Order: sequence, then C-alpha cells, then structure tokens
Amino acid sequence: MSNETSLLEELKQIVVDYLEARIQLVRVIAFEKVAKVTAILFSSIVLALLGFFLLFFFSLSGGFFLGSLLGSNALGFLIIGFIYLILVVVIVFFRKVFLEKYIIDKVVEQLFENNDNND
Repeated sequence: MSNETSLLEELKQIVVDYLEARIQLVRVIAFEKVAKVTAILFSSIVLALLGFFLLFFFSLSGGFFLGSLLGSNALGFLIIGFIYLILVVVIVFFRKVFLEKYIIDKVVEQLFENNDNND
C-alpha cells in the first residue's frame, strides 16, 4: 500500500510540474506575440510619420510648382487640396475593403504565426 501511495504522490507531482511548465510556456508565448505586435505597431507608426512628412514637403513643393506655372500660389495649393480631397473620398469609400481587411489580416497573421511550432 505504501508503494502505491508513493507512486500516486510521484504521479501527482509530475502532473503538477507539467501543468506549471505548460502555464509558463503559454505566458511566454503570449508575451512574445504581444511584443511582436507592439514592435510592428511601433514601426508602422514611425513609417507613417515619416511618410506624412514626405507627403507634406512634396505637397508644399507641388503647390509652389503649380503656383509658378499658373501664376498664383493660391491656385497651385487649391489644386493640391482637391487632389487630397479626391484621395480622402476614395479612401473613405474603400476603407473596409482594403485598409481594414489588410490591417486585420496582418495582426491575425502575426498572432497565429507560430502556432504549428508550439503544439
């Protein structure tokens, strides 16, 4: 009877150790995925900020260029403004099809990228 009790205690300890290790593994995997999504989000924000400045300065130079061709800076900037207005309207109408779907797909892809390797 003593032998069976010690075997059960040993089996119980093995199961407890396994569950603790599995919980720790899940925590590490979750932390890795959160870190990966955060890094992608941060790098995307930096790229968007750089893209904004690039677009801003090209818009300024385009406005002045069109203004010099047309003889009026105001008219040059008005044309650039209309180009952006058209761009905003197109983005608003197609945001669910292209923009939101792309972002959701990328986040889900990063979250479930290594599931096959961990199981």
